Amino acid sequence: MQSHFRVEVQKTEHATVLVVSGELDLAASPEFEEILEQFDGAGPEMLILDLREVEFMDSAGLATVVKAHQSAHTVGRPFGVVNGSAQVRRLMNLTGMDERLTVAHTPEELLGGD
Repeated sequence: MQSHFRVEVQKTEHATVLVVSGELDLAASPEFEEILEQFDGAGPEMLILDLREVEFMDSAGLATVVKAHQSAHTVGRPFGVVNGSAQVRRLMNLTGMDERLTVAHTPEELLGGD
């Protein structure tokens, strides 16, 4: 069964935004980790995971998001998450990750704009 998963990289002056779409699950997590490894280095710009187009995320997908947060924190890189669908928000809420991660409704909100 093929997972519907895609990541689009958008660079701005102050951030690298990874727009994730489809299903971020056990099948997609290894690919997502490989993509995230490209951004492991310290950089002055913020790393933002935009999950608004994620239709479904399971615990493996959430673990990958948490790992990305920990990697960014280790090198002192700002990190934020743009919250996704109701299912993604529920998973983040149930696990308490919405309290541990910097979560917003838009990338601009994370960068200090509206």
